[in-house]
Amino acid sequence: MRAFAVSIIIITNFIIQSTLLQHFKVLGIIPNTALIIVVGFAILWGKSRGAMIGFFTGMLQDILLGSLLGVNAMIYMLIGYNIGTFEKNIYKDNNLTPIFFTIISTVLYHLMFYIVMYMTHNQMPILILMRKIIFPEVIYNGIVSTFVYRLLYNLTRYPNIKIKLR
Repeated sequence: MRAFAVSIIIITNFIIQSTLLQHFKVLGIIPNTALIIVVGFAILWGKSRGAMIGFFTGMLQDILLGSLLGVNAMIYMLIGYNIGTFEKNIYKDNNLTPIFFTIISTVLYHLMFYIVMYMTHNQMPILILMRKIIFPEVIYNGIVSTFVYRLLYNLTRYPNIKIKLR
């Protein structure tokens, strides 16, 4: 049942991000809620589940919106795994935790995506990328991450989603 609930969250997020959030652009940027969800689940559930959720979230984006199949899946999986390694060492009730990890993840996502695009000869000058995309999205994702993480944190308390304690 937990996999079904997470799938519904990912699909619902994809629908909201690709339709409704298009009306909330700030400086031409929308928040990357898929990345925020991957970071949130990685913080709450650890590296293996964070990587798995990151892979499937990225693959959904790649199949439906991407130009290169597997790029977002690989990046989200790496981010979910690496953030999930800190799961046992962080305080999950702190509101600064998701902001901190989302900011780091947003920068890493764009740098990894830039490297892949550079290797495929689809490049943009890095300074323009940083000024026009990365910095505004870091701020926007940081603000939105507080609300999305709080929602995920509260949803994981329900028995059909909650991980059994050992």
